Formats: sequence, structure tokens, C-alpha cells
Amino acid sequence: MFSSLFNPEAPFWRLMSSLADILALSLLWVFTSLPLVTLGTATAALYDAAARCVRPGKAGALSRYFSTFRRELKQSAVLSLIVLAAGFLLLIPLRFFWLAVLGDLPGAKIALAAYAMFLVLPFGAFCWVFPILSRFSFSLLGVVKVSVQCSIAYLPITFLMVLSALAAGLVSALYWAPVLILPCLVALLWTCLLERIFAKYTSSGSATGEE
Repeated sequence: MFSSLFNPEAPFWRLMSSLADILALSLLWVFTSLPLVTLGTATAALYDAAARCVRPGKAGALSRYFSTFRRELKQSAVLSLIVLAAGFLLLIPLRFFWLAVLGDLPGAKIALAAYAMFLVLPFGAFCWVFPILSRFSFSLLGVVKVSVQCSIAYLPITFLMVLSALAAGLVSALYWAPVLILPCLVALLWTCLLERIFAKYTSSGSATGEE
């Protein structure tokens, strides 16, 4: 009994190790995202560590995070700036639609709902960009193109990704404590949604960061 209790491979200690990884990776993502230009780099690194280490219960999540962060820094920094600029521009009309709703203008609610639904596609593509970057080698234009294609081809998954990111963002904005675990939990959810899709293409040799 005692030998199993102190066995690092016992279910209890594996659970504790996974929880520690979730906490550490979430905090790493928060701090390495603060410059904003590294937001995409941090997201790619978080997804890769969650997919390759946390989800299968393997050791080395932190070293995996840092290695992916260094590998993808150059390209993902450019993509981060593109995503942030595009996201800001796309949100500007949303403010005017909301003001129209507050002003009780005819058709304002329908227009707001329609535009909010439209935003699922571009913001869904933003969600796909960095997991794809963490797994495959593409040019800058190539990863954007594939992300847009995937966001459309797998629309229900895209919707779940956007919804989970939005929910996590709102909860974290209201309460500070969930920030300690939500980033990695969202990444784990995304691995459940995306890894089966990525598995169809990783045998082609275009995947990055192989074991």
C-alpha cells in the first residue's frame, strides 16, 4: 500500500503532476503574452505543451513550452501583430451596432446579431492559426490560408473554440483566480477538438516538433 502511495507513477501523483503543469503553463502563458506581440507565440507554445505533454500525461511540459516558444517566436510575432490589428478593426463596427441598439434604432438588434455571427469566422480563423503553427511548417501566407480554410471546413469546432476562448476571457476579466488554470484548460479542450484533425496530416512529414 505504502509503496504504491509513494510511487510517482501512481494515479494520485500523476494527477498532482498534471495539475501542477496546468497551473504552471497557465501562468507562463499569461506572463509571456503580456507584451502582446508574443501573444501568438505563447498560444502556440501552450497548445503544443498541452497536446504533447499534459494531455498524454508525459513529463517535460515546461521545457516543451519554452522550446516551442523559441522555435515559433519569429513567425508568430508577425502573425500576432496581424491578428491583433485585424481583430481591433473587426471590433470597431460592433461598437457602433451596440450604440445603435442602445439608441433603439430600427433593425439594430438584428444587425448586431448578424455581425456577431459573422465574427465567428474571422475570430475562429485566429483561434486556428497558432495551434496549426505549433504543429506544421507553413509560410506566413500559408498558415493564414489554411487557418481560414479550417475555420470554414470545421465550422462546429470553430464555433466551440471561439465560444471557449470568449467564455474564458470573460470569466478571467471578472475574477482573477481562474486565470491560474483557464488558459491551459482551454488549450486542453482545443487539443481534444483539433488533434484528430491534425493526425490526418502529420504523417505527410510537414509537421513540426516531432517526438
